[in-house]
Amino acid sequence: MELQAKHRRKLSDKEAEQQKKVSFLKSIIQKAQKWFPLFQELVYMEKFCLKVGFNERQTATLISGKPLFYEGELYSEEHKRKFTTERAGFQVVKDPKDRSKLALAINGQLIDEWFKEQFNRLFSSIRRTVEPLRKGKGMGL
Repeated sequence: MELQAKHRRKLSDKEAEQQKKVSFLKSIIQKAQKWFPLFQELVYMEKFCLKVGFNERQTATLISGKPLFYEGELYSEEHKRKFTTERAGFQVVKDPKDRSKLALAINGQLIDEWFKEQFNRLFSSIRRTVEPLRKGKGMGL
């Protein structure tokens, strides 16, 4: 019985210590958000860069505000597909529509716009190859 009570006390002490650490970390995050208004945006941008296809090192370069030259595939969540880029310059910039937010730019163009452009090019090239096949009616006529 006494052993169980001792164990519960230790467990309770550990939980209280954990709660203190969590509270301390929460207060640090709140201060960081107050002192650095774009702090939360940088966290979101990090997740976005990783989701798009940049590795940890490349993402760290972008988050630090430095430009990055990249060649490879990038994933668009909106279009559910990858698009290829050749030696393009990337940089995290303030969103021109909302200066309190950050955006990723490719060669000076916001990446959302770039993805739409790439998708429209792909869609129009597919449509051009499909339309000539539809000219005749029926099979073989």
